[in-house]
Amino acid sequence: MFDLIAALERLGADADLAGAASARLDAMLQAGGADPALRSALLEGDACTLEAVLGVPQNLCPFIHTPGEEELPEDEEEDEEGEDDGDDDDLDPRKGPQPHAS
Repeated sequence: MFDLIAALERLGADADLAGAASARLDAMLQAGGADPALRSALLEGDACTLEAVLGVPQNLCPFIHTPGEEELPEDEEEDEEGEDDGDDDDLDPRKGPQPHAS
């Protein structure tokens, strides 16, 4: 089976391969046993086809949860969104003062 990571490492480590013509890169990939669709996607720089050939999951959405953040239950979040106690303690201090309409 073709090892894409090893081939990319070899490509990055060999200055002659990094600037080589497509025919030479194709020969290297073919000698390593790369699938024709994979070779074509790599040589053409076709990211969509490469993702499909490699089986990359679509619509990835990374999420980072910061430790110590408190999460409110959904009911409490909805209640707090509509309430305004009149003070400005909920304003973002980084935004600066907002002018008042006359």
